[in-house]
Amino acid sequence: MTSPHPTPVPTSAEATERRRALRDLIAAHFEDIEPLPDDVCPLSVALYGADEVSDALDCLLDQQVTMGARVRDFEREFADFMGSRHAIMVNSGSSANLLAMAVLASERLPGALRPGDEVIVPAVTWATTIAPVLQMGCVPVLVDIDADTLNLRPQDMAEAISPRTRAIFPVHLLGNPIDMPALMQVADEHDLVVIEDTCESLGSTIAGRKVGSFGHFGTFSFYFSHHITTIEGGMLVTDDDGLADLARSMRAHGWTRDMSTRAELEAASPWIDPRFLFVNLGYNLRPMELQAAFGRVQLRRLEEFNERRHENARYLVSELSDLADELRFVTEQQGGRSTWFGFTVMTRDGETRRALSDFLEARRIATRPIVAGNLAVQPAFRDNPHRTVGTLVNATGVGERGLFIGNHPNLTQGQLDHIVRAFHDFFAG
Repeated sequence: MTSPHPTPVPTSAEATERRRALRDLIAAHFEDIEPLPDDVCPLSVALYGADEVSDALDCLLDQQVTMGARVRDFEREFADFMGSRHAIMVNSGSSANLLAMAVLASERLPGALRPGDEVIVPAVTWATTIAPVLQMGCVPVLVDIDADTLNLRPQDMAEAISPRTRAIFPVHLLGNPIDMPALMQVADEHDLVVIEDTCESLGSTIAGRKVGSFGHFGTFSFYFSHHITTIEGGMLVTDDDGLADLARSMRAHGWTRDMSTRAELEAASPWIDPRFLFVNLGYNLRPMELQAAFGRVQLRRLEEFNERRHENARYLVSELSDLADELRFVTEQQGGRSTWFGFTVMTRDGETRRALSDFLEARRIATRPIVAGNLAVQPAFRDNPHRTVGTLVNATGVGERGLFIGNHPNLTQGQLDHIVRAFHDFFAG
């Protein structure tokens, strides 16, 4: 990866001292921020602090702002964390999904996905899982989810396979990992490509292995409310050298400049200035150095963040267990460890869900539907080519009866107790 930045001029001792003083001011600012009252529970809060802001400010002061050394460092650290050979940072998790599909549909890839090929996806996910499938001219095949884990089940996926099926796009929903060993067995038996959408589940594990590391690609999001944040940002991981090479090129216009085969490709077109040699159709999905500066600090805090999310969820399930006749809680996948992106419940019926949502919102507890419900009924996907498998009864039920509330690491004990009281007050009424 090359950068258009000039080499920064070494700073003087006086400039270094000014920066140290600036860091102290930033730290003092964050120390003065008052916590939210116990009766205010937003979906998420800012999980960054003085270190992230100071490191991002260093990028601005150094005038090193576009994709460069900090991005490379973050990619290496993220790959090490995941146990993957390659990590490619992009400007959002949505872009990570788009780039993964675009690479797998590239004409430079032997056996690439082609228009009309089918890609299996769960019916409950975010829009940007299915949109890239359609954008590559492929056909999403929507499969129902398990009512307890809210995840795609390998046996349902196997039933969805047709002669046109070429890929699977499993989604680890709201922190809960899918049974990836079983899913990969099915994929291997049918020679299917696997893209793991791990945007809501960074750090979740199944069979002792981090999700996102099983498939041909794993994708991640660092949006403001996710497990770590770069404000906006995302990442792809892969163990395949060829896929990584294509991803790095297509991330930045289709240039050769970040490809391991750069010399060979440039030699094949000697009449073109190698600084501007394009060998792939591509995009501009590049991240900024500021985002990478945030991400490097945040990654060091991830395990602490995820442990707190797990503790919060365990407390809420325990304290609300007496409402088991009224509510159903998501079950942690057997053999897996969820990172509990949110705290999810299912009510008896849609009317109860709507009333409960209104009640919690009135108590200043933010709620959301479970992702986007059954995407088969969303106009953007209902009106585009797709195939559904079965009745999608569980996906429909999730859309009608499910909601989640925020479960971020900065929830205080007072806020957790406020949430518990609100649920009990609603069902007592």
